[in-house]
Amino acid sequence: MSTARVRCPNCNADQDIPVHGDYRPFYVNCTQCAKRFIVEPVQNGTVVYRDGEAPCCSDPECRETELGDSGQE
Repeated sequence: MSTARVRCPNCNADQDIPVHGDYRPFYVNCTQCAKRFIVEPVQNGTVVYRDGEAPCCSDPECRETELGDSGQE
């Protein structure tokens, strides 16, 4: 598994994260400030959101709820 470097949107600390090989967003806990944030892999890299500020399709918990209710995968 490869890694990517992202910047925490809360404290701006650089952090290496695992790259899963798909485009599902996931949560990361910052190693510096311990706050959770969202990383969404996109075609040309990653998009990073503060927890609670991502659109529903980019928030893993909201996405799971929406897709679970609709029967889509």
